[in-house]
Amino acid sequence: MTSAGIKKYQAAYYEARGIDESTLDGSPHALWGTAETALAGTGRNLMWKAGYTAFSAYQEETLRICRGLWARFDVPCMILGIGILATGLAALLLFANGNAIDGPEVDDPELDRAELKRELDNIMKETPTKVEDETTSKTLVRGALLGTLLGAAAGPAIFIVTKQQSILDFVLGLCSISSVVGVLYQDLRRRMQLSLFSSPIPESFWGWLAVLFTVTQSIGFASNSYTIWEDSILLFFLSTFGAATAISSSRLEKVADRTLGIYHSAAFVVLGWVSSFSKLCREEQMPYCRSTYYSSTNSSTSAPWQLAIPFVVAVLLPAVIRSFYSSSKSYEGFAPYWIDLAFRGGLILSAVFWTLDAADDGEWFPHLPVGQLKSMRIPLARTVFAMAIGAGTIAFGYAPPCVSINKSTPFPTAETPNPAPTVTILGFVNTHGTRYLLLVINILLCILMVQKPMGAGALSLMTWQILSLLEILDLNSLTSSPIGPVILALLGSFHFFKTGHQATLASIQWETAFIPLHTIAYPWSPLLIALNSFGAQILAVAAVPLLVLWKQKPRKKGILRSVVNAMAWHVGYYAVVMLATTMSAGWLRRHLMLYRIFSLKFMTAAFVLLVVDFVGIVVTLVGVRFNTVSVCDVFGWG
Repeated sequence: MTSAGIKKYQAAYYEARGIDESTLDGSPHALWGTAETALAGTGRNLMWKAGYTAFSAYQEETLRICRGLWARFDVPCMILGIGILATGLAALLLFANGNAIDGPEVDDPELDRAELKRELDNIMKETPTKVEDETTSKTLVRGALLGTLLGAAAGPAIFIVTKQQSILDFVLGLCSISSVVGVLYQDLRRRMQLSLFSSPIPESFWGWLAVLFTVTQSIGFASNSYTIWEDSILLFFLSTFGAATAISSSRLEKVADRTLGIYHSAAFVVLGWVSSFSKLCREEQMPYCRSTYYSSTNSSTSAPWQLAIPFVVAVLLPAVIRSFYSSSKSYEGFAPYWIDLAFRGGLILSAVFWTLDAADDGEWFPHLPVGQLKSMRIPLARTVFAMAIGAGTIAFGYAPPCVSINKSTPFPTAETPNPAPTVTILGFVNTHGTRYLLLVINILLCILMVQKPMGAGALSLMTWQILSLLEILDLNSLTSSPIGPVILALLGSFHFFKTGHQATLASIQWETAFIPLHTIAYPWSPLLIALNSFGAQILAVAAVPLLVLWKQKPRKKGILRSVVNAMAWHVGYYAVVMLATTMSAGWLRRHLMLYRIFSLKFMTAAFVLLVVDFVGIVVTLVGVRFNTVSVCDVFGWG
């Protein structure tokens, strides 16, 4: 009876697909004929035994064919891909470890004056000053390019000898392996020349905490329950970090620093818990989760009360940012105009846009012609993008540092009848950080424009958390520790879920493609969806340089080296997650939840890593370069 049901299903399948069934020996068709012949023979005992054996063989062969159609895995290529990811991650971590700064750098005014005097003497003597490379980036990039070229050159010969089947897989695999080998060779060569064989094992509590957060999360991706509740685990990690920094801040010597450190640690934790109110539940979390991102579980529109969130953000967020500027007396220069006027104006336009969007979806004005509200809100969105990308980029490129120079002359006294004028530079102690933050604000405005009201509220809280994190790291002298970049990555991953997303295709907010457009337009529509989906990670990677630049004087040594190193630790976190999800999906390739949980998490991790790499190189590092040149030009070091 079971075999007859399978036969009926197979016949319908072949008829629907319009293909002929195979009749070769050993095929299900041949085995079915053998079974029918056995049942049609004489000799009852022999007939039943032979029929049972033939029908069992028919079912086993059919199951084997169906299993092959259902999931075909190229295990050798999977192992090769995992090996490439692992060696690439090793090269990245070796690079970060090799450029790490051992302890806080010396900040001695006398030493700075001596170095300036030496540079001036060299200029007078027309002797070029020797400038040492801050990082090994150029050497490693050169090694990667040379390795790739050598792999491409030797590729045809190796392909002919090994007789591979897929040319694309062979080319990609060979170039990847050769580039990683080139990077590892250059790094090993540099270490041997300079005798730099530092231990990769963390030497501080914060280093171990960064490793613990990354490794424990990665191990958990082998569990489907851990994967679907990832946002709760990330909230626990962030709360743990806040508690640890509060304890560390309580041991600071100065009362003001101790109070400020504890306050920012508490604010960091509380803001995370407030953000956790925004949820979009996936099917596997039911019935233990209740969605709050939309007006209801079955809706994709915002509730009426949620429309007030963007207006609250427009009022409070610029004020919060201004308070962090004012703490270092850096709310000078171009900052008041851009933050209080341009940024706040863009937030107000965004709030009006989402109000018109809700009115259109809810048909609040049925007497208006169809499409009238859409025609009204699209210019608002385009204006916001023009302000953030067009005007914002130009302003960031040409704006001076957020400092103000005050010149005053003391009253003459009997000892100093002609006192010399005094020059005070407001914002001097945070010159690099406050100016670079303008770029982060521009990126934030673009991201908030494509987020629904609950997502905008969550990302605003994330911005506040980032600013508190900067103060925490500065007060506890952790700006060179890997814990900062890792916590930023955890924030990006956590708020990915708080902006209405999950590692599922159903959570993609496709309507984002039409925010500033009437129809789909390439490449803008995919870019808008990516900005909406990975806005939290983009904001996090854009803020990585602030970990180093915040509250740093203009002539701070090793800034570029520290920024690149922080970026390496930040990308390293996502690379570890990518490797862990790849291994989990490969190992559990026969799991029933493969295509519902593990594969989707693997694809999400891959896209996140690509987006972070692109934004980190094209936007963040280029922005740091512009920021440094501007500061140096103003202070006469360009």
